[in-house]
Amino acid sequence: MQIKLSALTRVLRIYQDHLYGIWPLLNAEELIAQIERNPHNPETHTLAAAICGATLSHLNQTVYDDSERKAPTLPQILTADSFAQQARRLRGTFDYMEHVTLNSVLTSYFLHIYYGRRSGREQTAAFYIREAITFANLLDMHIETTYLQPRWTPREQQVMRKLYFLLLMTERFLCIRYGLPTVLEPIALPSTDNEDYPDLVTGFLNLVTLFHTPGSDFFNKWTAQGTSVSLSSKQLLLIQRELELPAEIPQCANDIQKVDIVATQHWIRSLIWKLSIQSGYVAAQAQPGRREMSVSYPVRIAQDALSGLELLPISAFEVHGPGMETKIYEITDALADSILCQEPFEDSSGMVVGPRETLKGLSNLLFSTATTNSELRSTLTQKLDRVFESTSIPPVVENEADSVDDSVIFQNENDNCIPIEFSPILTPDFAALVSCSEDNIFPVE
Repeated sequence: MQIKLSALTRVLRIYQDHLYGIWPLLNAEELIAQIERNPHNPETHTLAAAICGATLSHLNQTVYDDSERKAPTLPQILTADSFAQQARRLRGTFDYMEHVTLNSVLTSYFLHIYYGRRSGREQTAAFYIREAITFANLLDMHIETTYLQPRWTPREQQVMRKLYFLLLMTERFLCIRYGLPTVLEPIALPSTDNEDYPDLVTGFLNLVTLFHTPGSDFFNKWTAQGTSVSLSSKQLLLIQRELELPAEIPQCANDIQKVDIVATQHWIRSLIWKLSIQSGYVAAQAQPGRREMSVSYPVRIAQDALSGLELLPISAFEVHGPGMETKIYEITDALADSILCQEPFEDSSGMVVGPRETLKGLSNLLFSTATTNSELRSTLTQKLDRVFESTSIPPVVENEADSVDDSVIFQNENDNCIPIEFSPILTPDFAALVSCSEDNIFPVE
């Protein structure tokens, strides 16, 4: 079935209105005009269909193909899969691998987005992002001088820079999530000059800055080659302090973009704390000028996250799919680990929200969203049960497979052992805990 331009147009405008802030790549009206001027160009149609598939999958919507209004039958319902199938079918009609264009990179990226929302299609999604990165490398998008070549119009140069950083951020997220190696390095940031929606692009650049701040070594540390990467406590401390500053969010940013910026900032902060523990830099008590290197620091991270997220609608979280679920999980998980690491204490009363109240708020937020990874929730449920010493926590779908016992022990200077669990979600083979040194440093993970 050939999807008509009317249906493509409807979905492209939905992308423009709701998702341009997180994928600020294409002007929907310009793309529609290109199709109208050259209706037989399969590459443009393929790109449009891929964008539509990604858009409907993210928003969990369908549309009607009512182009044949005189037909006696009911309008055809078009799903995200309908558009993705058309994109794949059309792509098979031309040699897109040997004749790489900017549209080739864009199409592979949006197919990655579509498959990233499909259950059980993680490897397919990973293939398409790798394909997009390969196409970007073949176009020399990683080389700064490429953007000075006359073959690219100023508009194309804008799209290329933004697309390059979307690929970089996606690759770095997958590096953390699955331990996949990274190949992309930052280039000069895009500019908001001559942008159709400069405020939305400003929000996008704030997100790019969050992924750029830790540096390549930080992300490489989560891969199988991470043992050859060294990060000092001073480096991690400086990165943490850069990310402590409140993220700048444009006033015109919609809730979808706000969720993305706030959650990403505190997700990376939580990962820095976990890596600091793994490297043996975290102390039982906060040292002067090094509170970021204390066992209790995730409380601060979680409180900052909750204050920035709790008033935003659940729908704004669910648009981001599995990636957002992972980020909120990691922030919550780090807080639970922090609480379990410390001696029992009572939460603060009055106007100050204590660690356990913050943990309840974040876990309630996570369990209020649609489940895309029940294993994460099962792992967190077990940890919450230990923190609150009860079973009055949100329900979760348990996996049929036997759960893995991730319990580990870490010792303090008095040899009082405090059991704590660390999720293996970030890397497949976490290092085991080792005993603390004489200066009361806790090497974990």
